[in-house]
Amino acid sequence: MASSLPCKDCISGSIHKGEPLGTDTEKIFGRSVYISPVPEQPKGTIVYITDIFGWTLPNARLLADAYAKEGGFKVIVPDFFPFHPIPLSSIDAFAPVNETTAPSFLAGLSQKLTLYPGLIWFLYRARPSITTKLIAKFLEDLKASEPDTTIFTVGFCWGGRYSLIMGTDKVKKGTVNAVAALHPSLMSVPSDIEGTIVPVSVGAGTKDDLTPPSLMKKLEELYLKQGVEVEVKSYEDMIHGFAVRGDTEKEDVAEGMQDAKKQVLDWFTKHL
Repeated sequence: MASSLPCKDCISGSIHKGEPLGTDTEKIFGRSVYISPVPEQPKGTIVYITDIFGWTLPNARLLADAYAKEGGFKVIVPDFFPFHPIPLSSIDAFAPVNETTAPSFLAGLSQKLTLYPGLIWFLYRARPSITTKLIAKFLEDLKASEPDTTIFTVGFCWGGRYSLIMGTDKVKKGTVNAVAALHPSLMSVPSDIEGTIVPVSVGAGTKDDLTPPSLMKKLEELYLKQGVEVEVKSYEDMIHGFAVRGDTEKEDVAEGMQDAKKQVLDWFTKHL
């Protein structure tokens, strides 16, 4: 079972207001990294694996900051792309958040025609045979440099898939303590989750086209069959991408985003 090509919700959504408070670093293990303000005594380290909009997306950095402040974790957001991510200018081309951001018909059509080739090129250059090894090496290097640190991964959409993969034996045992993923996309099931060796938490909306309830149920069954501790949460009426690119002006979406944030922090705190 494999999910289809990205849906419109993979490449659309809302840019959140606020100023990220962390810092960009030169390089850590060969990757540029955003680091949220570090608590005085961090409980552990969360490695945040982004969606296709990449490590500079304000939403990602603001959420990372919230994990650090509210959860007491050190949170780092690496640039795992060997090229530029999907441009933010395309985020309203397919599903405008509101009328003020909606492009004209011709402008929207132009954005779509421009975006599709770039998206296909992105998926090719960020294919699993390259990306899995790249992220796994970063995590293993991080653990080697801080052997007493408890490391977790959380990922969203494109990054959700790789967060789940980082919980398998494709990564050196003892590197990661637990993983979480919100609305993971483009998964290949069961191969992506075979050999899972750490506890897993997954969340997705009931109106998610790429991580539908049927896939969530299948994931839970496969994890349980492997004897893996798993938590699966469904978010009523939420669409794909809600946990990181949801419209915070909508009360139900904002509530869903808060619940998804709590899901991740509670899971990692449980597995310290």
